[in-house]
Amino acid sequence: MFSKLKTQQRMHAIFILGITFLLVLGSNRLYQRHFSTLQTTVNTVYEDRVKVQDYIYELNNIFHEKKFELLTENNFIISKENNVRAEKLLDEVALTELTNKEYTALNELKSHFNKLKILETKELQSNNGLQSTNRSNSLETLAQISTNLNTLAKIQLEESKQLTQLSNKTLDNNILMSKLAFALLILIGITLLLLIFYPVKSQPVFE
Repeated sequence: MFSKLKTQQRMHAIFILGITFLLVLGSNRLYQRHFSTLQTTVNTVYEDRVKVQDYIYELNNIFHEKKFELLTENNFIISKENNVRAEKLLDEVALTELTNKEYTALNELKSHFNKLKILETKELQSNNGLQSTNRSNSLETLAQISTNLNTLAKIQLEESKQLTQLSNKTLDNNILMSKLAFALLILIGITLLLLIFYPVKSQPVFE
């Protein structure tokens, strides 16, 4: 059928097919970019948000245990295992991609944790057991640590919400582009059919 077309019709058909090819190629590139964005978003939610939320939960448990020991035990003993675990968890959080707010909250948390370890050492070295001043300072520091952890937890929720919105926006754009590409392909197909079956007749030239 293509061989029966006139030269002008062939040129039109080749031009339309070229546009179709470019449209399909462009759509494919857009789909790849959208897919890459979605993949990055999903990975970010897990690596930088879900895992951090779990670290925060574990840190909360460790510091709650420390607070319980301060309030209930007369012979205070430092749990080296808890301190090592807390340090490891803080290092894990630091390895994730942090926002400015997270970076500030994490540094404050580390500072308060270091202060707490110093107070714990003083409490152990005290001849009179757990002194009231050290106890008060330790509880105050634990309260500050709790505030830092709550701040970090809220940031995880905020960032997860933003990433979810980005994913939804990307999906919506992908659906819209698919519909537009489909509509253009139909239009191009109809144009080709009209060109083949209803060719434009050249007007006779009268001298």
